[in-house]
Amino acid sequence: MPNSDQTRPSPDALLKLVAKEGRGRLKVFLGAAPGVGKTYEMLIEAHNRKREGVDVVVGVIEHHGRDETRQLLHGLELIPRRQISYRGQTLKEMDLDAILKRKPKLVLVDELAHTNAEGVSHPKRWMDVRDLLAAGIDVFSTMNVQHLESANDIVAKITQVQVRETVPDSVLDIADEIEVVDITPEELQQRLRDGKVYPAEVAQRALANFFTAGNITALRELALRRAADRVEDAMRAHMAEHGIAGPWEATDRVLACVDATLGSLTVVRRAKRLADRLHAPWEVVNVATPESERASKPARAALLEAFRVAEELGATTRSLTGDDPAAEILAHAREQNVTHIVVGAAARPLWFELIRGSLIRRLVRNSGDIAIEICPRDESKTSTLIGDAFRPPSLGSAGGYVGASVFVALAAVFAVALDQWIGVELPNISLVFVLAIIASALRYGMAISIFSAVASALTYNFLLIPPLYTFTIATPSNIYAFIFFIAIGLAVSGVSARVRAQTLIARRQARRASDLEGFARGLVGMEAEGEIAASTAVTASRLLFARVVVLAARDGELEMIGEAPGPELLGADDLAAAKWAFANRREAGRGSDTLHGARWLFVPIPGEHGFVGVIGISPLDDAPRLDPDQRRVLDLVSAQAGVALDRSRYQREAADARVEAEGERLKGTLLASVSHDLRTPLSTIRTVIESLQKFGDKHDRTTQSELLETARTEVGRLTRFIENLLDMSRIDAGAVQVKRQPAEVADLVENALDRMRGVLHNKVISRDVSVGLPQVLVDPTLIEAAIGNVLENAAKYSPEGSVVLIRAFRQDSSVVIEVLDEGAGFSPESMPNLFDKFARGVEGDGRPPGTGLGLAIAKGFVEAQGGSTGAANRTDRAGAVVSMRLPLADSET
Repeated sequence: MPNSDQTRPSPDALLKLVAKEGRGRLKVFLGAAPGVGKTYEMLIEAHNRKREGVDVVVGVIEHHGRDETRQLLHGLELIPRRQISYRGQTLKEMDLDAILKRKPKLVLVDELAHTNAEGVSHPKRWMDVRDLLAAGIDVFSTMNVQHLESANDIVAKITQVQVRETVPDSVLDIADEIEVVDITPEELQQRLRDGKVYPAEVAQRALANFFTAGNITALRELALRRAADRVEDAMRAHMAEHGIAGPWEATDRVLACVDATLGSLTVVRRAKRLADRLHAPWEVVNVATPESERASKPARAALLEAFRVAEELGATTRSLTGDDPAAEILAHAREQNVTHIVVGAAARPLWFELIRGSLIRRLVRNSGDIAIEICPRDESKTSTLIGDAFRPPSLGSAGGYVGASVFVALAAVFAVALDQWIGVELPNISLVFVLAIIASALRYGMAISIFSAVASALTYNFLLIPPLYTFTIATPSNIYAFIFFIAIGLAVSGVSARVRAQTLIARRQARRASDLEGFARGLVGMEAEGEIAASTAVTASRLLFARVVVLAARDGELEMIGEAPGPELLGADDLAAAKWAFANRREAGRGSDTLHGARWLFVPIPGEHGFVGVIGISPLDDAPRLDPDQRRVLDLVSAQAGVALDRSRYQREAADARVEAEGERLKGTLLASVSHDLRTPLSTIRTVIESLQKFGDKHDRTTQSELLETARTEVGRLTRFIENLLDMSRIDAGAVQVKRQPAEVADLVENALDRMRGVLHNKVISRDVSVGLPQVLVDPTLIEAAIGNVLENAAKYSPEGSVVLIRAFRQDSSVVIEVLDEGAGFSPESMPNLFDKFARGVEGDGRPPGTGLGLAIAKGFVEAQGGSTGAANRTDRAGAVVSMRLPLADSET
C-alpha cells in the first residue's frame, strides 16, 4: 500500500497555486540570438488566440523594419505608446497605465530586457510586465538568452560582447510557459545575408563578430539548457501538486562568499548556475572583519551591488561578523547544512596573505564534506578595488602617539626601578614593556601600537642592555634578544589591535541589540501615533546612520508623523515613491527597482491587520542601497513599529466608538429628559390657559390668581431647564466667559437663595456663613448660578419640610461653600459619576424630575474660575453634602 505522504500533494506546491490565483500568465518566447523569429512567432500565436475569442492588444512591438513582422500587426489592437522627452529627443515607450486601464485578457510586450527612458514608472520593461501580471493580465514577451542575468558573464566570454541590459532569472522562473524559438546557425546566417535582421553593412560586421557559427551554437546550447531546466522544474511542480511520488533529493544548499570587489558578481552568477543545476536554495554572505570596516566608499558600493544582483537572482543575503572569515564561513555553512561553497580566487594583496594566511587554503583544509568551488576572477574588474577594500590601518592621531609615549615612559621607569633601584633580578624584565604595547594597541589601534613596539625596543636597548645609555649592543646574545623582542612586540601589537577592533564591532552590535530591546520595550507603553513614529524614526536613524521619516496612512493619504534627526522636506519624486510603495506593498525609491530616482528609499510598514504606512530612509553616507544587515534591522524596526501603530489606530478607533456610543447614550438620555421635563410644565401651562379660556367667567378671583401663579411657576421651571441646557452647551464648547472680581461670600449666598426661592418654598432654609470671611475672586453671576443649581438639586432630593443648610467657611487659601440636605444621600455606585452630565444621585422608581445637569453645570462654572467641587454623604444624619471651593481674592494678587 503506498505511503500516504508520498501520494498527498505538497503543501508548498498548493500554496504556490493559491498565490497564482488572480495573477496573469506569462509566456516567454526565448531565442539564442536576434533574428531567430521570436517576435514573428509571438504574433502568430497572438492571432491564434484572437481567433479563439481572446481579447488581445499590442503593448509594444519592435519590428525593426521587417515587412513580414509589420504585416502581422494588422488586425491587432495597438495601444498608443507614451511619448517621453529626453535630452532633446522624443522617445516612445509602452504606456503601462493605458494598458492597465484598458485591461485586456492578453497583451504583447516585445523585448523583455529593454531599458525604459527616464520619466517612466519603472527603469526596466520586465518590471512593467510584473505589474501587468499582478493586475491579472496575461503577457506574451520575448527575450534572448544573452540577456539572462546568470548567463551574462558566460555570454561575454563566448562573444566578447558585454551585454548591459539583463533580466533577473527570477522573472524567467515565474513564466508559466517558455517556448524556444530556434533555427540552425546556417539559417540564421543566411537571414543576416538576406538583410532580414540588420541592414547589409551592419549584417556583414555582425557575421564576422557576434554571429559566428561557434557563437550561435554556444548560445543555442545555453537557451536549450535553460529551457530544459524550466521543463524539469515544471515536471517537479506537477509531481508536487498532484502528490506523485518521486526521487526527492533536495538536500543540496549553495553558499556564495563575496567581498568588496567587482569580481564578486562573477561569484554570484556562478553560484546561481550551480544552484539551478542542483535545484538547491542558495545564499550569499559577506564576512565583516576589521579590514572590511575600513573599506572605501567605492568598495562598499561594489559589495552592495553584489548583494543587489544576488537578491534579483533569488538568493538570500546575510552579513557575518568575525575576525576569521574562513572560520565564520564554515561555521555558518555547517549551521545551514550547506553542501557547496562558491568562493572567488584570492583577491587580497600578497602582504595580507603572508600575514593572515590564505582564505581558500583554510576553507579547503577545514571544509570536511562540503564541496569548495573556486571561481576565477577577472583581474581587470578586481584590481581597481583591491587597494580600497584592503587598505592598511590609519596612522592614528597625534594624541595617540603622545599617549603611547607616556605608556612606554611609565614602563621604562618601572623597569629601571626594578633593575637598578630596588635590585629585583628578573630574567625577562623586557616583558614590562609588553604591557605598554598591549595598552597602546587596545587604546589607540594598530599603527600606534607598532610605534609603541619600536619605541619600547629602543628604550629597552638604551636603558637596560649593556652598555647602558647608548644604542650600542655589546654581545651577540643581546642582539638576538633585541630582535626577538621587536618581533614579539610587533606580534603582540597586531593581536591586541585586532582584539580592539573586534571589541569595537562587538560593542557596536551589543549597542544595536540594546537599542532594539529598548525600542521594543518603549513601544509597549506608547499609545499616541506621533510618539510611536518619533521613537521609530529616532531608533532607525541611530541604528542605520540615516535620515528617517515615518508616514502613516490617514483617509487614503500619507501624512508625515515622525522624522529624525531633524525636520525633513520630501520632494515630489519622494512623495510619489512613498505613495507607490504603500499602494503596491513593495519598496520604492532610492536603490530599488521602482522610481529609483528618488532621494529616499520607502519601505511599507506591516501591521497586524494590513499595512499602516511607510518608513523612508536616506543614508547619511549617500550609500546607493542598504546592506543586508541594515535591511534586517530596518525590517525589524518597521515590523515592531507597525504592530504599535496598528494597536494605536485600533485604540483610537475603539475610543472613537466609545465616544460615539456615549454620545448616542447621552442623546437618548437628553431626549428622554427633555420629553419629560418639557412636557410636564408645558402640559400644566396649557391646562391653565385652557381652563381660563373656557371657564374664566366661572372662576373667582382667588382661583384665577392660583391658576396664574401655577402657570408662572411652571414657566420659571421651564426657563431654568432651558438655561441649564444652554449653560451645559457653553461648558462643552469651552465658551464660558469668566469676568472675575472680588465678591463677598454672604452676598453670593443670598442672591442664589433669592433666585431659588420658588424651588425652596417647601423647605426650611438654614444659613451658617462665617462672619468676616475674606472676599473671593470669582464671576458673581456664574457662582450664583452654580450655588443655585446645587440648591435646586438639594430641593429635589430631600423631603418636604426638611432642612436645607448652606454654610461657608475658610479653609487654607480658599473659601468652602457647602449645601447639606436631609434626603436619602448618594448611593455608593453613583458617587464616581455624580458630576457627569445626566447623572442622578438617587436611582429607582419615583426619582425626582430633572435632567441631571445641575451638578455638572455647577462643576463647570466653578472649575472655570480656578475652584473645585466635591460631594459626599453626611456623617451626622441621612443626607448629602455638596461643596464648592473658591479661591481667595488676596491669594491671586
